[in-house]
Amino acid sequence: MNLLSWPTALLFAGIAVPLLLLLYFLKLRRQERSVSSTLLWKKAVLDLQVNAPFQKLRRNLLLFLQLLLLAAVLLAIADPVANFLDRPQKNVVIMIDRSASMQTVEEDGRSRLEHATEAAVDYVSHLDADVRAMVISFADVPTVECTFTHDARRLARLIRGIEAIDGPSRIGEALPLAVAYSTNLVDIPGIAASSVPEAAVGDAADIEFFSDGRIADADQQYVMRGTLRYYRVGARNDNAGIVAFDVKRIWDRPGMLSVFVQVANFGPDPIQSDVSISLNGKLLPGAGAVREVSLGPGQAFQDGRPAERDGGSADQDLPPAQNVLFEFFHDSGGVIEVRLHRADALATDNVVVAPIDPPRQVRVLAVTDRWPVELYLTRFMKELEIEDFQLMKPDAFEQAPDDALIAEGRSAFDLVIFDRHDTDRLPPGNYVSFGCLPKIEGVSAGDDIEGEPLIYGREDHPLIRYVNYDGLYVARWRRLELPPHAVTLIEGSDSVVMAMLTDPGHRYVITAFDLLESNFLNEVAFPIFMQNAIGYLAGGGMIADRRLVQPGETISIALPPGAQEVRIRRPNGHIDEPPVPRGSFVNYARTQDVGVYEVSFDDDRAGPELYAANLLDAVESNIAPADKFRVGSEAVESIERDAKVNEPLWPYLAAAAILILLLEWWIYNRRIMI
Repeated sequence: MNLLSWPTALLFAGIAVPLLLLLYFLKLRRQERSVSSTLLWKKAVLDLQVNAPFQKLRRNLLLFLQLLLLAAVLLAIADPVANFLDRPQKNVVIMIDRSASMQTVEEDGRSRLEHATEAAVDYVSHLDADVRAMVISFADVPTVECTFTHDARRLARLIRGIEAIDGPSRIGEALPLAVAYSTNLVDIPGIAASSVPEAAVGDAADIEFFSDGRIADADQQYVMRGTLRYYRVGARNDNAGIVAFDVKRIWDRPGMLSVFVQVANFGPDPIQSDVSISLNGKLLPGAGAVREVSLGPGQAFQDGRPAERDGGSADQDLPPAQNVLFEFFHDSGGVIEVRLHRADALATDNVVVAPIDPPRQVRVLAVTDRWPVELYLTRFMKELEIEDFQLMKPDAFEQAPDDALIAEGRSAFDLVIFDRHDTDRLPPGNYVSFGCLPKIEGVSAGDDIEGEPLIYGREDHPLIRYVNYDGLYVARWRRLELPPHAVTLIEGSDSVVMAMLTDPGHRYVITAFDLLESNFLNEVAFPIFMQNAIGYLAGGGMIADRRLVQPGETISIALPPGAQEVRIRRPNGHIDEPPVPRGSFVNYARTQDVGVYEVSFDDDRAGPELYAANLLDAVESNIAPADKFRVGSEAVESIERDAKVNEPLWPYLAAAAILILLLEWWIYNRRIMI
């Protein structure tokens, strides 16, 4: 228990208690009277002794009750607070989750974020006066809402101003930031105390974490300093949502669109719902535009393991997720919307949108000067019915004018294949390199590796799907040095043989071996791989993956030549005009809302370029709040389900004082009557 106003109570006690005792020490002034009997003399003598000054206090019930009453009043003035947790450190970092799941509407009609901010404000209001606190809100990236301060009113105002976004919850950046603020820099050798802020030189801060515990990457983090306390908010778990989505044009039939969605139920009860598809705001004609899905109850997780279901009924045996495929003919552009028609606790995951482009023929360029490779590629492109396929010598490629290789700020070809030609002439686009490397940062080659077998292939990746690499023999390949975010596709015992690398506007498939030093060209795996590459990278005239993002991710916008202005209309109708940098791209990160973002340039008569943000996150859609989650190997359990932090005790003391006063009044009047 803490006494928030103990100096004031101590001052009042120093005045009131001596006065009360003095009343019992004072000698009464009495009048002399004649009496007819001395029966009451003995009692009168005792009364005189009690009221004589400097006499020893005798046991007196009224005095005891009055002292008890005074003690209750003084304790109430001291403003005592019952602590349901350890006393906080001098510095406190308050972390508030504002991800999509925090938009869940609870039974009282308020969102989880409202409950979390209310609990955080209550926590701040009961901090000691000497405690400094700061506030970090987070979803996929953190935001410092308030630096360290003693001002509880400022903290409360900024906490109430936090707004949720439609993005996923990840603490990969937020937790290290909080840990950094919780580090006592004075303890670090080589850092002078005079060179760091005052807040950083105090005691190590505690981290107060307000969330529903639906954190995708929590087990990949750790806390080096301070203490992490988790306050769970939320109770509802009835939700279903769209967790996977893909839209493609069938590259050999460009007019046909294939739209795939996966709907999952995370609630405890089976559900039935309709799933519809619309184009440019209108439901597609025909009965196939609306499908019914029947989903069994979702799996709850206990200690990281799926809990056993109470089985028996047919509904219980239904799968908790179902795939839905829409196929239709559409030979122009537009916006596709797929919607799950169900009112549940979280609405963000009930809709996905995607812009589509008009169909066009796939354009493929091969840069090589070796006739066997030219022969094989020409034959395979003919078999794949790629009509716009061009061959170019390496020297001709390097000397070609920009307008032959670049169109509208991007590569003029949907796919460029390099055969033993290292180059840095790489406009935004899709590239496959055999026996060579793109000249980009973080990519280099080391010594040669000979005579080793291929060990692993990532068969779930679209580029390697159905590619039988078991029969692939490679005589020699170069050891690759790649950035950490590169995705391994095929590897040997200790080195990468094929990898995919993505950066804004580019996708590179890097192969460490020469085609003519392997049997790849002679295997059935090669045309399957090329078909996958054309379908996945070139897309057959479909939208580029760069135009589909999760909320909070940065979209990279290619600038047309001479563009001076960029206007971005957000899903809520607001228009942003980011500055146009020098270069060919604008990076835009204000994608917090699900929906379509319209990008236009200057007087763009061709119409806006469309981007779309969709949640598509099973962790966020599974809204059942977690009683605990793991940070690294440590399990962090919630302190209280309702995130109750402290409780003031003065109302109870005031009530006790009133009861004592009534008891003292009753005893006094009873004695008078007797």
